Amino acid sequence: MTSETVIKVKRILSDRHYQTWPSWHIVYEWEDEISQILQIPIAKSPNNKYLKKIEFIDNVLFNGSFLYHYYLLNSKEDYSLYFEMHPKKHKSFSNSKNVIPIIIDFFDKNNMDRFKKRYAQCPYLCIGSLEVLHFLQEKNVENKLIHFPLSLPSKYKLNINDVFDKKYDIVLAGRINAVLWNYLLQYEKQHPDIEYLYQKQIHGELFYWSNKKGLIGKFHSRQEYINLIKSAKVSFYATPGIDGGELRTNGFNPVTPRLFELLAAGCHIIARYPQNKETEYFQLNSLCPSINSYKEFEKQLDNALVEKPPIRKNSLYLEKHYTLNRLDLLKSII
Repeated sequence: MTSETVIKVKRILSDRHYQTWPSWHIVYEWEDEISQILQIPIAKSPNNKYLKKIEFIDNVLFNGSFLYHYYLLNSKEDYSLYFEMHPKKHKSFSNSKNVIPIIIDFFDKNNMDRFKKRYAQCPYLCIGSLEVLHFLQEKNVENKLIHFPLSLPSKYKLNINDVFDKKYDIVLAGRINAVLWNYLLQYEKQHPDIEYLYQKQIHGELFYWSNKKGLIGKFHSRQEYINLIKSAKVSFYATPGIDGGELRTNGFNPVTPRLFELLAAGCHIIARYPQNKETEYFQLNSLCPSINSYKEFEKQLDNALVEKPPIRKNSLYLEKHYTLNRLDLLKSII
């Protein structure tokens, strides 16, 4: 491919017909916004339970060669964007030559030869994490790598005049960081009036419990989740590759959109994260210092519980991180 080659992106391939778990909801909002701004349609991806089985069999019996030739023969002259939650381990539509994957999470450091082979046909790889992008560069990945930072859909834009009904002291959204959780239990012993909500998954749905009232309700839909975090004075945020998460992420610590969601909900943030290229890029030190002791935790939580929602501070920070701000990156390669 020469520098003069024109990339004509004609569609976004979406898994919305197939993936319904809440983690995907924000992906579909990104797709909707990109589709609207760039005026390209959203098409159904080939993903389904049958394709998964075919890919597995092809990978085991033929090392992916059957699907490789199938996608090669059926490739078009134009290109598609596709949000890839994790890189595929086998040949698939998403690593064929006419797809530009936007890789959200990359945690597999130990199979780079496989990754290079599977994605060799892609003209571009859009990478959500700057830390991962630098890792791939160090491993001499030959694709053109584009840093495509994760973002907050612009529909959730926080305005300085927004008002929230903060009826809960703390809402713990999603996976709980072990260190911050233990600090909270210690804090509760010394401050027994504090109320916090935490998540439980039951039969594939998400429920929230209060330490004071017990079951609060089911919050599985996107709007239910957004309304819930808006009701919190404080929430916790931690990058996923620390405090026991290293096994799952191989030490990678991407800054995830949950941080932006909590900021847009007008929450004070108590955080834990390492110093790396990713957290430097997102300027986390200027937003919320990383907690390293119970004393720091107690002081920050004491202050956050009595202060007004940090609407202006959060709003100014988020101005750089809406999905609309990421579209210039896409326009530069389309």
